[in-house]
Amino acid sequence: MRHLIRNIVLVVAVLLIALASIYPPERNLRLGKDLAGGVSLVYAVELQPDDPPQTVENIIDVLARRLDPQGQFDISIVRQGRDRIEITMPLPTARVQALRVAYETALNRFYAYSFDVDALERALRLSGDERREAIERLWMDQTRDPETGERRSALVEARKALLEPVLAAAERAERAQGRYREALVLNLDEEEVTDLLVEAADAEVELEEARLRAIQRRVTPTELDLALQREDTPAFVRDDATGRQVTLPSRREEALEVIRGKITGDPDDPADKLLNASEALDEVLEAFAAYVAERRGLDSPEDLQRMIRGSGVLQFRIAVQPDQLPTEGRIRDQMRESGPSGFEADQVIWMPINKPEDWFESLSGRDSMYANPASYFSSRYRLVAERFEDEFYVLLHDRAGKRLTGAEGDWSLSSAFATTDQLGKPAVGFRMNTRGAQLLGELTGNHRNEPMAILLDGRVYSAPNILSRISSSGIIQGSYTPRELQYLIQTMNAGALQARIMPTPLSVNTLAPTLGQDNLRQGMRAGWIALVLVCSFMVFYYFTAGFVATFALLCNAILILGVMSLARASFTLPGIAGIILTFGMAVDANVLIYERLREEILAGNDLRTSVRLAFQKALSTIVDANVTNLIICVVLGYTATQEIKGFAITLGVGVVTTMFSALVITRIVFALLVDKVKIRKMRQLPLVIPAIDRILTPKIDWMRFRPAFVIFAVAFLTAGIAAVMIQGEEMLDTEFRGGTAFDLRLQEVGDDPMTFDGEPFTGTLVRPQVERAVRGIAFAADRRLGQTVGDDALAGFDADVLARLTEEQLRTLSELKNASVLVIGGEADNITSNHFRVKTTITDQQLILDVIVNRFREVVDSQPPLEFAGVGEEFGSGTAPVYPIDSAVLGENEIPGIGEQYRNNVAQFVGGLAIVLDDLRPAPTERDLRRRIELAREQDPSSLAVRRDWQLIILDGDEEAVSRAVVVIRDRGINFIFDEQRWRAELAGPEWDLLREELGTATTLASVQSFSAEIARTFRAQAITAIILSMILILIYIWVRFGSPRYALAAIVGVFHDVIAVIGLIAFAEILYEYVPAAASIGIQPFRIDLGLVAALLTIIGYSLNDTIIVLDRVRENRGKLPYASREVVNLSINQTISRTVITSGTTLLALIVMFVIGGDGLASFTYALICGVLVGTFSSIAIAAPIVCSGGPTSLGRPLADEDDELATGLAPTA
Repeated sequence: MRHLIRNIVLVVAVLLIALASIYPPERNLRLGKDLAGGVSLVYAVELQPDDPPQTVENIIDVLARRLDPQGQFDISIVRQGRDRIEITMPLPTARVQALRVAYETALNRFYAYSFDVDALERALRLSGDERREAIERLWMDQTRDPETGERRSALVEARKALLEPVLAAAERAERAQGRYREALVLNLDEEEVTDLLVEAADAEVELEEARLRAIQRRVTPTELDLALQREDTPAFVRDDATGRQVTLPSRREEALEVIRGKITGDPDDPADKLLNASEALDEVLEAFAAYVAERRGLDSPEDLQRMIRGSGVLQFRIAVQPDQLPTEGRIRDQMRESGPSGFEADQVIWMPINKPEDWFESLSGRDSMYANPASYFSSRYRLVAERFEDEFYVLLHDRAGKRLTGAEGDWSLSSAFATTDQLGKPAVGFRMNTRGAQLLGELTGNHRNEPMAILLDGRVYSAPNILSRISSSGIIQGSYTPRELQYLIQTMNAGALQARIMPTPLSVNTLAPTLGQDNLRQGMRAGWIALVLVCSFMVFYYFTAGFVATFALLCNAILILGVMSLARASFTLPGIAGIILTFGMAVDANVLIYERLREEILAGNDLRTSVRLAFQKALSTIVDANVTNLIICVVLGYTATQEIKGFAITLGVGVVTTMFSALVITRIVFALLVDKVKIRKMRQLPLVIPAIDRILTPKIDWMRFRPAFVIFAVAFLTAGIAAVMIQGEEMLDTEFRGGTAFDLRLQEVGDDPMTFDGEPFTGTLVRPQVERAVRGIAFAADRRLGQTVGDDALAGFDADVLARLTEEQLRTLSELKNASVLVIGGEADNITSNHFRVKTTITDQQLILDVIVNRFREVVDSQPPLEFAGVGEEFGSGTAPVYPIDSAVLGENEIPGIGEQYRNNVAQFVGGLAIVLDDLRPAPTERDLRRRIELAREQDPSSLAVRRDWQLIILDGDEEAVSRAVVVIRDRGINFIFDEQRWRAELAGPEWDLLREELGTATTLASVQSFSAEIARTFRAQAITAIILSMILILIYIWVRFGSPRYALAAIVGVFHDVIAVIGLIAFAEILYEYVPAAASIGIQPFRIDLGLVAALLTIIGYSLNDTIIVLDRVRENRGKLPYASREVVNLSINQTISRTVITSGTTLLALIVMFVIGGDGLASFTYALICGVLVGTFSSIAIAAPIVCSGGPTSLGRPLADEDDELATGLAPTA
């Protein structure tokens, strides 16, 4: 082998790079949600009444392109109900999870320095010793270390430093009021009474100041979370005094400085410093920095939430200029008082600027902007601007002719890309489509010399002055980090969302692996056993060459893992299907080489010549087999949906690495063994035992059986198609059909012992228990329908609950045999939890709710109906306890029974409403009451409640027994102050009906939701397009390579035969399971077509092509220069490749059967399909594809060329 040293260096370098990218594997190798578990985030979509029905599906398509354009991150998005979407992503790596836990632990330690404001308010409404005890509990509660159980004295002292001044002020105020009341009783002189009144008033003021000071120094979780989410890139500006560039703190640093100010307090008062809390904050920041440093790509739910927040909506609006509107003063006053959503104005709108640092260039400019934003923006940019809380806003026009938004028609971006502005800074460039260019040209042409704001996702990025007409393209300026630039471009290129997604998810749940941890363990064990068996066979059969094949397989695995690691791709079941096919093709490539090597050795060549000829003759076969698979990968990568792109990428990588391993690495090892180690013989089992060689080189006239092959294939395919038509949609799993998802929450165990199905219940169940119970419902339904069902399948089930159901409903419940059970949250084993999700194709939600709640009635978390004042009153009666909020302090609103002593801050709910829950019976815990309200809002049929802000405030009682409470609610689009009639009709009335219906009836803390197909609705069309295009390209390739359309037709017909046959066998399995009970004993199940089975079918296509092309390539070689392949040529070719077919198919079947038998239910459908695929693929390559290329009569070789050397070259001689 020439250039041996160079090639060795190349291979070693490539392997080292791959190993470096893999190590450490727990950090760099990501598992998909089906293997490692995932995170589920449910979002609400703000649909408008006039939105078309396909709006949510369009949003899902856009999000899929934005979040996972190449399908490598294993992100699935499904519709839930009318206006919810569930986004599921894989869990981060174990290291990232550990760092996340450390960060959350530090957060919890820091939050412990805070206190419950509502509890403080309740304590202050008490008097004397009761108040002192309540406030002392506030600084003593939950101060024990969860690990050691010892009280954290530093935490106690910190809370005491916050709350003791409030307690002292309250006691002084109480004493002052007591002296004043005593003076009134004793009828003291007026001057003395007045002095005592002033003293009592001063004490009340001091109490209010102490209360506010304690509350203001409390750092809420939301406040710190928002601070840490801010951009951490510092700004650089010019110092006017020195002319030098100085660094300003980042927005995160500014927010953290405010938090530190709260903790530190008065710098001149040592007693006012919460040094322990400051140390806890430092621990949080250190843990957060370590966590962020380890995150990569979409490595955490926070990354996904950040990418979802933007809608990708680009807008252009002409800005309002100073003194242009006569109502400008009123609009500014309303903005300063109530914020951007609290003003009344037609045809104008306040919009926030994206980054304040983009709007000043020097320190003096920054000072001016923060000191007087109205004057600064007016003089510098000719804009009307104001500051509200922590944001700067500019006033823009909101009417036709002065804007370009979605309301102006069907226009869009054609592309977004990275570019630079005139100063060389990074910028986002964009190009408009034809309609967009026309509209932008009209807008800019009609408003020359006016400022125009460029907005993305509702934030103003810049507001340049229009100097001339702009149409087809432009740039968006700003100070972008590389991460921001990538996010903006990816978001804009994915397309704009047709409706707004709520920025905060309704729920975030951790899901155990969808395969189940128990199935996953079984599958991994089976996979390792199968791999060891295959490698052992290769060594046993090929001796030294078998070790070389095993080494090449190891190198191939390293290369695949390295590329996947560099791409940050997740390993999913479909991806592993691609790897299995890759390994199968890698083994096959080595078998091809070794079989050729044995032929050359038997022909009398020395080992060196035999190795050279073996690689030379096997080269074209290996290349052809892999290139056809590569064509499929490329087509799927460009045309398929995200769900299949991951498989295509994995397989494409595997195809390249397989050829590299088989043709380069294996060749180098053989060169070293032959040229350096000086091996002169390389034995194989058939060379040691010639009888094996004779068995594997038969002389069968395969073409004699061609009619029988055709009859059998047609009959088999006809039966398979009939079975598929009989089963119909029942063959599809929830990923393709959608269905119903039921969340089952188990109750906490009290003092009384509890059981489930006769076994002790401790508050949790394991997934197999839940699966058995759910499927038992289906078996009970089958028994009522007259089918034979074993008693063990019905253990613990009360069949009487089915007595009232119709026959149709019973048949529907039979579908629960195929229900999947997901573990939510759960313990470390990933199968034990108190929260499960049952997914089924059944769409009757009420039926599912009734039977499952009844089945788990012993342990399901249920709540009794609550009684409270007014629960039976209609809102229109005037006696329902629903009141408007028009003051920032709860007690200052006109709410009966809530006086001025209730000082709870409700400023963010001004314009909203308060619902009073008075005299609650039986008194619920705060947790249960909050959860019931949350559940009611999540399941609101109108879906409006989830968009609104709400808060539960306990008025009387405590966390364990709430006797009186108030629920405050605000809708950002409905304000009592501005439109009382709409407030009553659209907010107050519906909210009261929703709350009293939920609390006034018995309920289970479970939810049921319909969900859409997980596979994109475009999957079928795109899959058909990808298959047709792949087949056309493969046909062209094989036609060109083999010189005849017969060969291309043979390959394509073989593929279609195999796929249809396997789908038919899947349908047969369902029928056998239903009508032949004994079938279950051999592992036959009602396998449903899900994404794993789709990946199996794609794997079968690759395997079928590989198998067929190997036979056809030998036909082409044996044909030589004959014009077509005769019967003898085809027979000889099949007989010559039968050893390779038996070895490759046999080893593959061996591995698959092991995985099917001991791999668990999670891999059963996948391995069943592959077993069927290997069997029918082997049959089709011999019985379908090869006969198609056969021509001529029974004994005719066709018309040979005259040159005798050519005849010898074929290894055949003409008979006529």
